[in-house]
Amino acid sequence: MGRGRTEMKRIHNDVSRRATFGKRRRGLLKKAGELAVLCGVDLGLLVFDDGGAGKLFDYCSPSTSWSELIERYESITNHKFQFQFQFQGIDHDDDDQQQLADLRRERDRLEASVRRQTGEDLPFAATAAELDDLEQRLECVLGEVREMKDKLLEQQLAESYHKVRILQDQNSFLRRLVICIAACLCLLSCYAYLLTS
Repeated sequence: MGRGRTEMKRIHNDVSRRATFGKRRRGLLKKAGELAVLCGVDLGLLVFDDGGAGKLFDYCSPSTSWSELIERYESITNHKFQFQFQFQGIDHDDDDQQQLADLRRERDRLEASVRRQTGEDLPFAATAAELDDLEQRLECVLGEVREMKDKLLEQQLAESYHKVRILQDQNSFLRRLVICIAACLCLLSCYAYLLTS
């Protein structure tokens, strides 16, 4: 049974919207990378998160740079950007330390987010709304875990049935083989008896 189509309208629940944004953003960035590699095109993709700090997510084809893409855009459209783009870690290899520090901060932020979403960082003075929000997220995760577990059990059950069928076939073959061998031995002993008498 497949999932139904999602109606295209703004998601009003903040938690659901953030979760959907994260999944779809990853998919969009992955598809951009695949398009660049499979079709050999130069592309740049910018996505700004509307929540919180308005975080920037970007992708630039490995065969080009942001500055080259912008120059090509300007030359084709005759539109000049009046501001300077500066992307850390994309066009400049000399700031690896800054990029490493940024990655560590991002890792810490993600770890804190995971702890908060799983309730590990839950303060004792949490509000009822925060607890309801956490409960909904945990129920959603629990539903996904149950679905994954059910699929795994179905797969294991199908494999077990297949193994049982193979063993039954082998057992049946061995029984027929034993009967044939016994019949051959009986015939040989009768033949030997006839020769000696």
